[in-house]
Amino acid sequence: MSEVTVISAPAPCTFDDVRRRAVPVLREAGAERAVVFGSWARGQADGYSDLDLAVVMDTDLPRPQRALVLAKELDRALPVVVDLLVYTPEEFAAGEADPYGVFDLFRREGIEILREPR
Repeated sequence: MSEVTVISAPAPCTFDDVRRRAVPVLREAGAERAVVFGSWARGQADGYSDLDLAVVMDTDLPRPQRALVLAKELDRALPVVVDLLVYTPEEFAAGEADPYGVFDLFRREGIEILREPR
């Protein structure tokens, strides 16, 4: 029987560092709300973890194009790879009404790092 070696590395920064660096970028982009989910929200992030981030902002862009500019700015600001989902306020509100899928994940483990008044 062969041994299995689990390779791990510490996260390159803390959750508070992520919040401190990401929030100004999100505000500058016009984000109304941002929710971290996944390993960073669960406190299980390591050096190989990406940052799962859902962002709510007004945009007329098609879904595939929404995250491009914001992702580039977040990549400059953060020492971790960002996996970004961008929703309009209407899409997010509709998703919150769905008890399943990714919005259930946001409810169960998400940590809100930004919520601007509307």
